[in-house]
Amino acid sequence: MQQNFPDPSIIYADGEWWAFATMDMDINIQVARSPDFEDWTYLQGVDALPHPPGWVNMTNPNTWAPDVNQLDDGSFVLYFSATTTEDATKHCIGAATSDAVVGPYTPVKGTMACPLDKGGAIDSSGFKDWDIRGSGWGPGSGYSNETGEDNVYSNARWSCGGAGGQRYIVYKVDGNAIGNGGICGNTIEPIVPTPLMLQAVADDGITPLGDPVTLLDNAGVSDDGLVEAPALVKTWDGDYVLFFSSGCFSTQNYTISYAVSTSGLVTGPYERADGPLLKTGDLGGALTSPGGMDVHWDAKRMVFHAQDVSKAPDLVREMWAASIEIRDGSMVI
Repeated sequence: MQQNFPDPSIIYADGEWWAFATMDMDINIQVARSPDFEDWTYLQGVDALPHPPGWVNMTNPNTWAPDVNQLDDGSFVLYFSATTTEDATKHCIGAATSDAVVGPYTPVKGTMACPLDKGGAIDSSGFKDWDIRGSGWGPGSGYSNETGEDNVYSNARWSCGGAGGQRYIVYKVDGNAIGNGGICGNTIEPIVPTPLMLQAVADDGITPLGDPVTLLDNAGVSDDGLVEAPALVKTWDGDYVLFFSSGCFSTQNYTISYAVSTSGLVTGPYERADGPLLKTGDLGGALTSPGGMDVHWDAKRMVFHAQDVSKAPDLVREMWAASIEIRDGSMVI
């Protein structure tokens, strides 16, 4: 989509695909829609979060990386990060709710994650852990085919049609915000941790259950001192795949990678793939600085952003949409 639409996320609802993205100009949360996942329409002037909560620094809110999830009662929860009135240089994670997928979303009171002493928190993403192997997926199972088609398994896009399954959010502790300098603030020793965290939440998608746990952290200079933009999905084999970005978003070192947990536990351990899933120069040279990926929970559709270098020196990050297939722990786009 030829529009500045960074850090996109996707959801299928009301018979259409919806995408949400980081703020642009005076729009806090951008929105786009598609009937078929191929032709996307940007909703000019639509702001999913027109009135951020009181803890947000409205002088420069920097509302980043939204993610929308549908709850069991049919309503929707929006996760986002924004700068705070307490410290305008750091972000915290908030949530907002709506009965309509497009919004407008009403913020809930307080933050969901706000470790300002560790750099703050960004890039929140929802995940619901279903017992895939024992749930009887397919037409007539109580789960609905989102396209309305009675397709074979490999071509179907399914929607959770029942209650149950533990909800989580994953997010990044934004340690490079308090780093010691260098690229994106964190390539000079000692490198500050930027862990990707997993937080269990109640069925409302908001109330935390217990303490967050670390899934993955940056590997130092080889990651340009950061990992971010986590997105979690469960495969049809019961493995967990954690997608993430590393490198500095404004450089050509920015990539999309993944790590896999084969233990049967969402908490891991996660083993990184040997190399990135997407990097600058991929797709016949079409990609520059791909990152900010989100994956639909069926593990068949993904979106991400990449720079449009023709717009330089402006940083314009356009949304790309693709199909993805997970084969024995490897990815095919």
